[in-house]
Amino acid sequence: MSTIINDTENTRLKFLEDLSGYKVHHDDVDPRGYSVKLSSDETIGEVEGLLADTSANLVRYVEVEIDDDVIKRHTGDRYTEEDRHALIPVGLVHLNASSNTATLLGLTFDHLVDYPRFRKDKGYTTRYEIDTNDYLADFHEYGSSYDRSRFSTNEFRNANTLDDDFYTSGFYTTKMPR
Repeated sequence: MSTIINDTENTRLKFLEDLSGYKVHHDDVDPRGYSVKLSSDETIGEVEGLLADTSANLVRYVEVEIDDDVIKRHTGDRYTEEDRHALIPVGLVHLNASSNTATLLGLTFDHLVDYPRFRKDKGYTTRYEIDTNDYLADFHEYGSSYDRSRFSTNEFRNANTLDDDFYTSGFYTTKMPR
């Protein structure tokens, strides 16, 4: 029996720059353009965008454009120009407005090798979102707060949106520190 693969764009999540009238709240930091670092202090890219949950009026993901030298050095040219973006759940990002940096928490350089890449030309899907959480749950300390048995199913992977319960794990509930 074959599995139906639905790559329908997630209707709940939109990039902030594509939403008319939406902007980062004046009390919050807008990290677009910030350097992205690992806890080891190695720079791996730049914050390119923010993916907002229009139902909850919250940013759920930080879009990271990974530097060419990082891709070439560690993946053996496995990724193409279109594969250079990763969406990082906000609970894994620490912002430092004084240094204009975003530090990824709980991710090492080796984790970036297999981290699910986001292809802008293919749109954003629930399949990608679940694949990202499944990947992170294998090693990240917040993994036990994610209900993989519930969400890692064909029903959710083929849906055009995820329910509020998906976003209750530590990947999303930890507020981005400033």
